[in-house]
Amino acid sequence: MRNMAANRILLRTLLARQLPAERRATAGRDLFRTGLDAMDELAPHGALRCGAIHELLFDCGGKASVSPPQSLALILARAAQAATGGVIVWSDPRRQLHPTAVSAAGIDLRRMILLRPRNAAQEISALTECLRCKGVSATVTHLDRLSDIEARRLQLAAENGGGVGIFLRPRLKGSASNYAAATRWLVRPAAEGFASALEADDSQSWIVELLHGHGGRLGSSVLLEVDRETGDVRASAQLADRPAAAPQSRATA
Repeated sequence: MRNMAANRILLRTLLARQLPAERRATAGRDLFRTGLDAMDELAPHGALRCGAIHELLFDCGGKASVSPPQSLALILARAAQAATGGVIVWSDPRRQLHPTAVSAAGIDLRRMILLRPRNAAQEISALTECLRCKGVSATVTHLDRLSDIEARRLQLAAENGGGVGIFLRPRLKGSASNYAAATRWLVRPAAEGFASALEADDSQSWIVELLHGHGGRLGSSVLLEVDRETGDVRASAQLADRPAAAPQSRATA
């Protein structure tokens, strides 16, 4: 308990030092847009809410080692930072985040704090402090399991701090049933029939579907593409009723 209290004080001190002097006031800035118009149109009121948790769910197929959709999390964190002017905190005990990916997403590494909690209890405590801090624009983490009490605690911290919580969660059986998120999105690799020609070697594509969000277009989805070479991201409405194109046969000599 003494070590946890000391860590909490240290984290508060670090957050206070990182608070930029030019941080914008959050009053009147209750919403932020991702910059991906097709995705924003699915969200309640055409934008995401500050002072709230937003979850990105991903299918693991029973394998907890599958990588979460970090590229989309970086996009949301960058958008929240642009709206409120604070720092980004990323909890990364698994050491899955690479600085090159952060820079490629257009995020200044000097305005990001990386957390390496030792256990689940320490992580929840640190996340609560970060979400409660008014100098933090976005708090990003990968959580496998969350109790009702923990979910409510984190939600209240986000409401008090005014920043955004971005939670990456595997959609394993029972692992993501407890939540207190304003929106929940399912992110899965694009099916072959919906992938664009860019997907071959130099881009990655996902289908992003809104599962939860009062007033949003539930069940609707967009096709999200990230060009690995340029870092450009684009989202387009998915045509659910459009049949998959039949593969073209190659001419043989």
